Amino acid sequence: MKINISIECTPAEAREVIGLPDVKPIQDKWLGAIEAKILSEAENLTPEKMINTWTKGASANIDALSSIMAKFMQSGQK
Repeated sequence: MKINISIECTPAEAREVIGLPDVKPIQDKWLGAIEAKILSEAENLTPEKMINTWTKGASANIDALSSIMAKFMQSGQK
């Protein structure tokens, strides 16, 4: 025996039947906060600022690598 049940309803109607809460207001508030955060940080995404951020740390990394290599070379001369 085969039984098929077909129910047509919207997601909101299904949530109501099951007893789940409507989270749309919470989602809207959260998405608004995320959008505001993205827009406030958008000015930092210019190519000039991104390159400055990347190169600022690069010189420190080169200095650290040079220091490590110098110590390595000194330890081999003993």
